[in-house]
Amino acid sequence: MDIDELFDTTIYSELKAVSFVASPNFFFTTTKNFTNITLILGIEDGAVANSFVTGIAPLLDVTERLKFYNSLSNDVKENIRSNKYSIRYPHQGNPIHSKIYLLKGKNASRVIIGSANFTETAFNNRKQFEEILVFDNSPLYEIYENRFKDIFKQTVDYIPEIIKKQYDSEKVWVADPEIMKDILIDDLTRQKVIVQFSEEEMEEIKLLPDKMEVEKEDAIQFKQIVEVITKKDKKSNSFNLLPVASLKQKSVAIKSILSWTSKKSEEIDHRFQLVYNNGNNMLLTTNHGLENKDEENELILFSKPITDIDILRENLTLINRFVDAYELFTARTDLKNQSRIFEIILYAFMSTYIWNMRDHYASEEGRESVRRHFPPFMIIAGRSMSGKTSALEFIGMLLGNTNPYFAYEQVKDSSVIWDYFHSTNVNPILIDEIEPKFFTSSAAKKGERLIKYISNEIKGQHPVMIGTTNATGFDVTAQTSMRIYYLQIDNTFQKEAMAESGRYLSEIMSKINSSLFQDFTYRIGKRLQDGNEFYKTDDFLAIAREVFIQYYKECEMETPKWFPLKKFNDYDERGKFIWRELYRSHKQAFDIRDDNTILIKIEEFGDRTNRERTNKINFLPPECIIEDSPVLVINKEIFFKFIEMSENEEKTFIGKIKALFSKKEMNGKSK
Repeated sequence: MDIDELFDTTIYSELKAVSFVASPNFFFTTTKNFTNITLILGIEDGAVANSFVTGIAPLLDVTERLKFYNSLSNDVKENIRSNKYSIRYPHQGNPIHSKIYLLKGKNASRVIIGSANFTETAFNNRKQFEEILVFDNSPLYEIYENRFKDIFKQTVDYIPEIIKKQYDSEKVWVADPEIMKDILIDDLTRQKVIVQFSEEEMEEIKLLPDKMEVEKEDAIQFKQIVEVITKKDKKSNSFNLLPVASLKQKSVAIKSILSWTSKKSEEIDHRFQLVYNNGNNMLLTTNHGLENKDEENELILFSKPITDIDILRENLTLINRFVDAYELFTARTDLKNQSRIFEIILYAFMSTYIWNMRDHYASEEGRESVRRHFPPFMIIAGRSMSGKTSALEFIGMLLGNTNPYFAYEQVKDSSVIWDYFHSTNVNPILIDEIEPKFFTSSAAKKGERLIKYISNEIKGQHPVMIGTTNATGFDVTAQTSMRIYYLQIDNTFQKEAMAESGRYLSEIMSKINSSLFQDFTYRIGKRLQDGNEFYKTDDFLAIAREVFIQYYKECEMETPKWFPLKKFNDYDERGKFIWRELYRSHKQAFDIRDDNTILIKIEEFGDRTNRERTNKINFLPPECIIEDSPVLVINKEIFFKFIEMSENEEKTFIGKIKALFSKKEMNGKSK
């Protein structure tokens, strides 16, 4: 059947369609003889189908809607004004990907469903594969008509009501700001579109300029690579791919175009290459001292098992000894602190698969925004002498890096970290002593904008960033804190034992290599090959924990008492501690009211700058804050639950239990 037979107006008079339409002229020319048409515009194949912005943007983009109207014939415009034709569009985060065509006549009905949008390419291009199923006079008609009604409820008029009422066949001047303003206001009030953005949706809107900038760079890159690899054939006027010999001569130019990395970023990058092989889920590397030195750029297998149990046992023993240093040479015994050190190792080992978790989960959920649940940033905060730099150095050497980490001064230029995130080298970016102001920077490729963009938008293979920073003065907004994995190392090394601890750590680091990391990536690769679970949504390091527990079992070693069995929540815990102490020491600053609110006179905390004021507010749970400028008003019930105290400083039941066990533990130690 050709398209005229499919949409036969000698049998059918009414058409209800849900489809992407590339050309309004093609659609209405093909269907012009239908008496009634209701067209619901869906999204194009390949478009992002999960965005709130996808739904509401066309309604707000008056110019595009006027251009659509101007492209229609006068007959179609008249049918729209008389309501014989209705054109609708989804709104409020309900993008539509359905392709449904319902035809109704006096004594006949037809259902057409399948992959084909109502475009000339889909119906008339024999080179494009499409499938449709046609059911005549079938019970399916009623089922799909109900489906159509459900979709219709989630749509609004695409053609502005003012245009339908006030303009006849003449074209509307799309550049007239008065017309555009009237249309927008009329639509938003008449159609009762609920313009109410969640924080997540507003973030997506704020990130649009950055996203468009990246798409622009992608388009430029595509144009440049096509120009390099093709040559015009003067006879046919077509552009053909260069022969293989010519392509090889262009290899330098091709590599320079394909690389996001600037010359400076590349020069200071001392990480060795780790590339994920989609074929077998293993990691590959170029030669960096492992083997085959004659072929410098040859990719070789990095992921490989440890076959000697003694080597596995030695690796675990070295890690245990390193973590034990945070008890032997520190000011106090703190198992939690040691657990955090091991948590850093788990994150570093699993880091080469975090991009995969993010892609997989976004695909499973059908929403790009869920990528942020797998943070591509780990921040290790601590005071001076806390051993955070030693931890960074240790994991760098465990991964196999000759130079374990970058100093922040090396990479602080705005584009360097951005470049590394846009490379396919999944070897993590380790940075020491990141300045706290990096996280509050308003630059496009730093701070909150960088963290949000990388967490929400970046796809495919990319590394993570593991950085240390000074805990004093560090704070981020709630939206940023949920996109980083924050660990606080707050037990300091004793000054009098510095020489001894230095010798102890140097001896350990002289013996470590990447063999355990290679085995770990081999085991994760095998899990992926077998289709087994490689992450859990409530704990993205859960599988890493399982692998290490298995290591200890294989070596017949006891799992250390400091082994972390779940994720940490240090940023919230730090905020809880800060506000609990502020309440205890500045009760006069808390005006507790009968309407379940507290007015906090934050100036009584002695803050000298707005930055110090913001620092404290950022540690409050966002759901607790009612107003934060120019006054700070919070919800009383949520606040006291957060700090685990009551108004009269009596701890909640949970707090009392914690205090009781803490007291017993201290008594046990003193004995």
